[in-house]
Amino acid sequence: MNEDPFKTDPALIRAAGYPYDITAHSFTFVAGTEAPFDARLREGRHPVIGYGSNQSPLRLRQKYGTDHAPIPVQRAWLADHDVVYSAHFSSYGSLPAALRHMPGTRVAVAVNWLSDIELAVMHPTEIDSYHFSKLVNLRLDLDGGETLDTAFAYLSFRGHVGDGTRPIALREIQAENRQLPELGQREALALMRDRMAPGNDLADFVRRHIEDARERENRGARLERDALPSAHAEHEVVEIQLRS
Repeated sequence: MNEDPFKTDPALIRAAGYPYDITAHSFTFVAGTEAPFDARLREGRHPVIGYGSNQSPLRLRQKYGTDHAPIPVQRAWLADHDVVYSAHFSSYGSLPAALRHMPGTRVAVAVNWLSDIELAVMHPTEIDSYHFSKLVNLRLDLDGGETLDTAFAYLSFRGHVGDGTRPIALREIQAENRQLPELGQREALALMRDRMAPGNDLADFVRRHIEDARERENRGARLERDALPSAHAEHEVVEIQLRS
């Protein structure tokens, strides 16, 4: 019996594992791992909504390493939104998340409280497909009882993957009153394979756009061409300057 390459190949495990180890609790990200949440550390920091892998300690460690200031990561529920698939492939093979305005749905997210220094690290990992934006008139209910009406988020500008008329939500992200069809990451990758390379082995399909940047770009362009338009709540795109 052949082994499942998505359980043995590190690259495929990473691709299909998105959005990774999302916790159900708030925590402080310290030295590349979880520590108890300390709300006092939020002072002077910016609330940035993490709705895909930026909720994950594993992904935060990939971005910040182990030598960083403590980062408070606070669980929250965001009203009138859902998390769907963005119309692009990541360099590590996944179909990433996008935040979508969806009246009546409430979705589980994290709020990463980031300093200016930490934002400077985060921005280059997101700007190829997302605009850093300030969202207003929100209802963002934080773990602990507070509510925010303003927060920042990275909003996909490439459109949202759909089934023809509706975007497809990430099954791995918890939501209340979800109104959209949902797929897990591996199912979503298989759907993209069926659309772009029917009959191909799924592992080979995913490896191809991991290993070949031009093929990844071409597939991303096809996704974007066929995508449903993005739908965002009231927001303002924030101009950012990357450090050289």
